[in-house]
Amino acid sequence: MNLLDVLLECLGNIFSSCAGEGGRLQVAKWANLYETTIRVVEDIRFVMSHSAVPKYLCHRRRDLVRAWMRLLASVQGMNTQKRETGSHIEDENENVHLPFVLCHSISNILTLLVAGAFSVSINDDTSEETFFSMYKLDCEDQDSLRHAKVGRLSQESSVSSITGKSSLDLEDKSADSSPMPSSALWLIYECLRSIENWLGLDNTLGPLSAFSLKSSDGSGLECSQSAPGGCDENILEGESTSEVEGLRVLSLSDWPDITYDVSSQEISVHIPLHRLLSMLLRRALKECYGESGSSYVLRSFARAGEFLGQILDGCHPYGFSAFVMEHPLRIRVFCAEVRAGMWRRNGDAPILFSEWYRSVRWSEQGQDLDLFLLQCCAALAPADLYVQRVLERFGLSNYLSLNLEQSSEHEPVLVAEMLTLLIQIVKERRYCGLTTAECLQRELVYKLSIGDATRSQLVKSLPRDLSKVDELQEVLDRVAEYSHPSGMTQGMYKLRSMYWKELDLYHPRWNLRDQQIAEERYLRFCHVSALTTQLPRWTEIYPPLRGIAKIATCKTLLQIVRAVLFYAVFNDKLTTSRAPDGVLLTALHLLALALDVCRLHKESGEQLCYLGDVIPILAFASEEICTSKHGDQSMLSLLVLLMRMHEKENAQNFVEAGNFNLASLVSSLIKTFVELEPGCMTKLHKLAPQLASQFSHSILNATARDKGSTSDNEKRKAKSRERQAAIMEKMRAQQSKFLESFNSSGDDDMDDTKSEQEVCNSEVSNDIQESAEVICSLCHDPKSKSPVSFLVLLQKSRLLSFANQGPPSWEQGSRSGKEHVSNETTPSFDSSPSSIWDGSKMISSSKLEDLVQNAVNDFASIGQPQEVNAFMEFCKARFPSIKNVQLPCVSKDTSERPPSSFTLEEQMYLSIREFQSSLNGSDSQKNSEKFSAAGSSTDRSSSPEFLLLCKYVAALPNKLLDNPSASQSGCSNSDRMKPESSMLHPGYHNIGPSGADGIYVSSCGHAVHQGCLDRYLSSLRERYIRRIVFEGGHIVDPDQGEFLCPVCRGLANSVLPALPGDLRKVPQPPAAPTISSGYSSSPSTSADMGGSLRLQEALSLLRRAANIAGSDESLKALPTRNVRIKPNLEPFIRILCGMYYPGQDKILETGRASHSLILWDTLKYTLLAAEIAARSGKSSLSPNYSISALYKELNASSGFILSLLLDVIQSMRTVNSLTVLLRFQGIQLFTRSLCGGTYPSEPSNHSSQQQGNMLYILENAEPEVQYPDIQLWRHASEPILAHDAFSSFMWLLFCLPWPTLFCRESYLSLVHVFYTVTVTQAIITCHKKRHSTESQLGSHDNLIMDIYRVMGECPSAVQCFDSYYIDPAYDITDAIRSLTFPYLRRCALLWKLINCSNIMPFSNGIHSWGGSPFEATDWDCTTDTGEELREIEKLEKMFNIPSLDLIVNDEESRLTALRWLGHFSEVFEANKSRCVLRCSPAVPFKLMLLPHLYQDLLQRYIKKSCPDCGDVKEEPALCLLCGKLCSPNWKTCCRESGCQTHAMACGAGIGVFLLIRRTTILLQRSARQAPWPSPYLDAFGEEDVEMHRGKPLFLNEERYAALTHMVASHGLDRSSKVLRQTTIGAFLMF
Repeated sequence: MNLLDVLLECLGNIFSSCAGEGGRLQVAKWANLYETTIRVVEDIRFVMSHSAVPKYLCHRRRDLVRAWMRLLASVQGMNTQKRETGSHIEDENENVHLPFVLCHSISNILTLLVAGAFSVSINDDTSEETFFSMYKLDCEDQDSLRHAKVGRLSQESSVSSITGKSSLDLEDKSADSSPMPSSALWLIYECLRSIENWLGLDNTLGPLSAFSLKSSDGSGLECSQSAPGGCDENILEGESTSEVEGLRVLSLSDWPDITYDVSSQEISVHIPLHRLLSMLLRRALKECYGESGSSYVLRSFARAGEFLGQILDGCHPYGFSAFVMEHPLRIRVFCAEVRAGMWRRNGDAPILFSEWYRSVRWSEQGQDLDLFLLQCCAALAPADLYVQRVLERFGLSNYLSLNLEQSSEHEPVLVAEMLTLLIQIVKERRYCGLTTAECLQRELVYKLSIGDATRSQLVKSLPRDLSKVDELQEVLDRVAEYSHPSGMTQGMYKLRSMYWKELDLYHPRWNLRDQQIAEERYLRFCHVSALTTQLPRWTEIYPPLRGIAKIATCKTLLQIVRAVLFYAVFNDKLTTSRAPDGVLLTALHLLALALDVCRLHKESGEQLCYLGDVIPILAFASEEICTSKHGDQSMLSLLVLLMRMHEKENAQNFVEAGNFNLASLVSSLIKTFVELEPGCMTKLHKLAPQLASQFSHSILNATARDKGSTSDNEKRKAKSRERQAAIMEKMRAQQSKFLESFNSSGDDDMDDTKSEQEVCNSEVSNDIQESAEVICSLCHDPKSKSPVSFLVLLQKSRLLSFANQGPPSWEQGSRSGKEHVSNETTPSFDSSPSSIWDGSKMISSSKLEDLVQNAVNDFASIGQPQEVNAFMEFCKARFPSIKNVQLPCVSKDTSERPPSSFTLEEQMYLSIREFQSSLNGSDSQKNSEKFSAAGSSTDRSSSPEFLLLCKYVAALPNKLLDNPSASQSGCSNSDRMKPESSMLHPGYHNIGPSGADGIYVSSCGHAVHQGCLDRYLSSLRERYIRRIVFEGGHIVDPDQGEFLCPVCRGLANSVLPALPGDLRKVPQPPAAPTISSGYSSSPSTSADMGGSLRLQEALSLLRRAANIAGSDESLKALPTRNVRIKPNLEPFIRILCGMYYPGQDKILETGRASHSLILWDTLKYTLLAAEIAARSGKSSLSPNYSISALYKELNASSGFILSLLLDVIQSMRTVNSLTVLLRFQGIQLFTRSLCGGTYPSEPSNHSSQQQGNMLYILENAEPEVQYPDIQLWRHASEPILAHDAFSSFMWLLFCLPWPTLFCRESYLSLVHVFYTVTVTQAIITCHKKRHSTESQLGSHDNLIMDIYRVMGECPSAVQCFDSYYIDPAYDITDAIRSLTFPYLRRCALLWKLINCSNIMPFSNGIHSWGGSPFEATDWDCTTDTGEELREIEKLEKMFNIPSLDLIVNDEESRLTALRWLGHFSEVFEANKSRCVLRCSPAVPFKLMLLPHLYQDLLQRYIKKSCPDCGDVKEEPALCLLCGKLCSPNWKTCCRESGCQTHAMACGAGIGVFLLIRRTTILLQRSARQAPWPSPYLDAFGEEDVEMHRGKPLFLNEERYAALTHMVASHGLDRSSKVLRQTTIGAFLMF
């Protein structure tokens, strides 16, 4: 049994079961069988897809083709719609798309059938050569009347049309004369017969189906009434009657009068028979006239009608065009009415029909074929009757009445759509004139004019036949320029400027939105309006369709355009115009197209458009018509009036050049009329003599004058540009002058040409004025006197750990152990004075009581009575078992404090500066001893550290915290006091937040009043609690204090107040001519000191500061009270403390969590993070060593907010006695660590025991809490080599008197001492990484050799230093310098921050940071090692650091470094620390090193099983920070592998995951999640999400670098692109 027979029979049974009246398929019945139908139709398509099957059907089994035609007749006209004029209908639209899908599948089968019909069968008796030779003989016999010619309007057509046609006749005809294969001619004939039979059953034709078909002359053709549907069933079946009689309806020689109204009768957009005919005609024209057509055929046809006469044999041109055009025209009218809003009451179905009909998916199988069929009918039909039929179907017959009253509100849209359709019929060349390359180029211009697009987007936008052509890439490269992927943008194609001139405003698939976008883009790129420049033009068309030109030049079209002009000119202001601007412009475009047709035909001498001796549109342009109110008017007179009217409007309402200018367009049309028709010139002399005289000159002069008359606006615009350029130049000159005065320091940022004090004071005054301009972003009250606070975002971060560890590799997978989650980055030692007491042993209550009693006795001998009482109360509150401690008898100190005009720290600073100045004398050692002795208390038996600790404890609050872990646990005192080895956990010695390296602070720059913010947050919380939707509800968590900035919608969680700008004034002595202030140092002083290392100067400064801090005078001058937190600063402090000590809300009440210490740590970490982020550019992973880039990174992220934070710290760290004591103790410990055995006041054994007892009491008072005071003191007392040099440098600056921070000389000397620390650490690291020996380094006796010898004696200590990267190209000296580069960059960044003013947000970065005006473009990333060394040299010069050779050979530096190394080795041997200090060069931060080809990554991880549960993950997610394989899907068996859980453990809440199956990125920030584009792109720079397209994907370095920089700069929660896609909770992508 034949398979195709079975399938067609099954499909026929389905259609029969769902058929309604007349055999038409009823969608309501058929919807239940939709899946079955599509399956059968797809099976038929599969069978037909074999090329031999369509050939076989068209040559051997034509009965099956006839059966297929009958099935198409069932689908033809299905799912009709009728306009509702009553109440609105709410239809169910779930089945609306089903007929479109069915017709789409049918169209695929029709394409295969047409291809088979036009293929020459191997069994044909006639070859192509025989066919063409026979066709040549037939064409030479011009007198033969054997075949009817479609182009002849004679009785021959009528006679031949009623002659029966059999398949044998068609084969003979093809063999004799036809340029088509016989199978194609037979299929065309069968299609025409099926259409005619269907027309007999189509109720929409009215008289044709039920009565008689009346023609224009009254004759008609009767139709049988025997069948219920109005005709005999044999008509539908296509049996013997039609076989014998041939075509009846389509052969009518007269133009029929068909009455139909789209708005009141049923309409269907499904006409597969018409579209099959359109496919056949298109293929026939392409075969003969297309790119592959025979040259002989092109030469043989002398008349256009001859070709159509061959393939449409049996049809008369009038009958064929009148009936075949009807249904495609109705569909276009239906779409126009939908666009006009006439079908609103029918619900959404008509809108969907109209949109789908125009969409690219359906248009090539619907709209494009219908338009081509309308063109074929236009080429054969009488032009005036054809246009009149179009006018009637649009319901605009009364539009020519010249009545100014509008007939309906929908009329303007219908008129515009009708004019657009006429333009498309005349000018469209998709299937009848353009080559494949030209069609492809036109479609690409159409798509790219709307916007830039990727290659896949362009391919998807193309019609199916054009998307598969081989020359696609060649045409695309010619039309568009490719922009490579940049940042997060994919590889895009952009239309080249020269191809904007090919924009087609009448492309069939335009919608209003896209066309408006294209016009705006055209104006932006071409600086002129597309509406007046991109006029439709007549282009070459296939010869059989040249008759279309008559449509554009007929009299009826002239009447339509004339009516539009009349309504536009004589518009009644009280009524709505019948010709608004849109209609008028379209009519003028149609007129321009008609005139272009006339011009080309006149030039070529063709007579096709002529009616007699004239072209109608030219002959009747001067024809006057009588109007009742406005006199006699012609088209020419209306054009003149229209031009004058718009010239007057343009004069009154001046518009910029390049905008719409209708007067110039009308003028060009008048000029074309005058050039083409002499009678128009005569008429114009009467209407506008001046205009006629202008046009009477030569064309060249006239063109020149025309350009001159239309260039006035351009001249005005040019003058405006010149004025604007002059203003900008003046502004640039003023700006340059300001920059020169502001940056007079030259290249050296550390030198100043005027007193730094003066600079600071002037900047402060400027900032006070500038800060007054900052207003609240909520109330916007410029007159408010309330202080403002800036919105900030505080984020936990582990960037420093990741940067020091280096990136993981995709081949190695996750880092072993917990290295990637530990925040221990520096060695930890138990070397503080408390270690004197053996903390590994338990002590009894009696021993504890003795220890406390001894401490009280020692403190009583030197302390104030109230301080001793406070100390004893503190001990009793913390140690309840102590009951017998007695207060010894002491005398009350009644001495008064000496009055002073300076504060304590200002006096300390002045004393230190005096001491520093004295070191420049001849006997510096003697002066040093004198000042050291003067600054210390020799009659005191206790050490300064012990006294400071006692005073610190006495100043603490006595009340114990109401903390369940401490007071309500019921544990004994001995249970709480555990040995240190069991109490401490990793990270105890590091100051920082829990589970992170530090807190990063950033700000969007907008400010609010605290009261306004409180009300705003209260409103958000109320909405959140009541579950009311609020802005940012999917982003923020109000429980965590998060909210969106009311201006920029950036994320924030706190505010930082702006304080007055007088906190950086360095004190000056009243009269001290010999004392050198740091701010008055001259450049010459710097030059004198530049060649030596200031190590001894720094150590002397520290010794002097320690002596003064521990003196009795300083301790007596301490602040007597602790100042409470300022109200506007309290929220910021509490949020920070919550991050540092989660779950310990009352830690602030203990007094031990120093506010300024926490703020300083935040400042320190933000500077470190900014330096790491600045190591590479935003779009490249190559190193960027530029100092200007370093400054810009800080300024772009958190520069101004760090300046405010520094002022806040300045305002807090000197007013609180606890903080001052904390800092003074830090000075003592740092001095002992740095100075070692050179410190003159070394503690005795008794003093060390005292200090150890005090620290033990302080540590064990509340062992459950890790207080920062103990952490800072441990850091200060541990070996200086055990910690990062810059961190120690920052903490030392925190402890020193605050004016020291702003003193240039002090800053330089301290930079030098910690630079020596960094050099020592770098030498040890190089010794480990390079395994160098003494013999390899030569016989030089220097610091390097000293350190190598010491490390040789203690090889295990070397393991505490490591670096994941040292450039192998460097020698030992350059390698050491490269390891010091990060330290120098951070010092430069801190110095820039110290010396900048309170810069306000959104200010110019160059001005704010004192950069060079050339730094604005200094973002070039460098990759050569020489650039790094040059930048290191610049920083060494900036800080006056001598060469490394001088440092390693300097005796002072060698002795000092050996002391530090001895201290480190001694403590290491005692503690055997296993932690590592990572010393790395300034290499950029990198995420995981991914493979170039995505397939490699996919093969490694797609089937990798979970280490927890052993199952293969459904959605594997690769952590790009550590390399662990996780999953966004939560499972109970492997909770630790969840993305959110892992992000909290790995990145302190930050997670960057590559979703293996999707190729995209998942950004995790605590509970917030956001998708991010894939870093892998195909060869054209496009993503392939979920790998649907299956293209090879390659790692895009620039895109991956952008993601890396965003992570390094902590920009995940500051990027608007990320926040727009952020959600809280479940991962919504799955």
